[in-house]
Amino acid sequence: MYLHPLKIGKVKLENNIILAPMAGVTNQPFRIIAKSFGPAMVCTEMASAKAIFYQDSKTKRLLNTRRRKRPH
Repeated sequence: MYLHPLKIGKVKLENNIILAPMAGVTNQPFRIIAKSFGPAMVCTEMASAKAIFYQDSKTKRLLNTRRRKRPH
């Protein structure tokens, strides 16, 4: 098939399927569900660098990756 291992720099992924970051879509529950379908990597919600710099509380929630709910 079209699946094969992927290497990006020193990072080795088990396959070449990556969930792209999508604003308004890739929140934590969506990433957890998507990960169950087998992609090697999932990405967080798109976020403003300025909001991250100023530690905006809404942006922090979008980027939530608490270990207990993190996709494996």
